[in-house]
Amino acid sequence: MAELLNIESALEMVGGDNDLLKELLDGYLNDRIFNADELEKLILIKDENGNSTEAAKYIHYFKGAAKQLGAEILGESGQALEDVLRGKKEGNLSELIKAFSDDYVRSIEEMKKICQK
Repeated sequence: MAELLNIESALEMVGGDNDLLKELLDGYLNDRIFNADELEKLILIKDENGNSTEAAKYIHYFKGAAKQLGAEILGESGQALEDVLRGKKEGNLSELIKAFSDDYVRSIEEMKKICQK
């Protein structure tokens, strides 16, 4: 079962280096912040196949980095959203965006707790 923030997995990715993990978490928290309004604008930009590739790239950034940091639930909701944006699967965009946004907020809160320790 996916975890909100799997610290053990994240630590494995960084060779057990707690300081490096905190640095990477801090970067995720501060370097680029997810903005649902920005995503909505990017969804309107369609590629030649009618897919929202620019929006998919935007989600891919947050999803990919989240997975590397052990934010498994965010990774899963991001993958589901990205797949629909790329036209790989069918799905309700509004529901997927809401799920991703909610998971993002919850994951960020967990990351902040880790960085404060």
